[in-house]
Amino acid sequence: MAASEAIGAMLAIAMTIIAGAAAWSFVRSQAGNSEGALQSGAIATNNMLAEHFTIATMYFGTTTSVTFMVYNTGSVTDQVASVRLYDSAGLVNVFYNYTKHSPCTGDCVLDLKSSLTSKCKTVATSDESPSLTQTTVRSTNEAFYTLTIPGTTSNCPSYGQTWSGTTTYTVVVTGIYGNTVTYSQLG
Repeated sequence: MAASEAIGAMLAIAMTIIAGAAAWSFVRSQAGNSEGALQSGAIATNNMLAEHFTIATMYFGTTTSVTFMVYNTGSVTDQVASVRLYDSAGLVNVFYNYTKHSPCTGDCVLDLKSSLTSKCKTVATSDESPSLTQTTVRSTNEAFYTLTIPGTTSNCPSYGQTWSGTTTYTVVVTGIYGNTVTYSQLG
């Protein structure tokens, strides 16, 4: 009987060591995952806090295009993620969007006044100059963006609108790290 008790004790010790090693390995793996998530969160927070930009000017170049200047006063290279353009008369409400923030497969333009499910989504290659996705603004530098309202399309009430000198137009610019700046000007 002594041999079977010794074998049983050795098996119990072996199972305890194996279970302990498995638990230690799992805890170590989870600690590494938590550390990585904490680091990613800290970097994202630091970038958001370091992102500072302003809209210095806005002017209306043609009857359907507006140009505004983004000046980066922050300490990180920035990129515009989206721009919402709307007016005080309620005729224009257009959203120029960067892929990261919507189901678009590239820069796109949405008519937020449209009752269509697609919101008249169109590719923005001819409506953004330069492209929101391809333009970065380094610290203490500026970039000019020109946005054009797409031509008239059925069930897209914002598309085809032109500027009025008696209406106030507003751009809401969101940076890649989530900060937002609003700028308004009479057309």
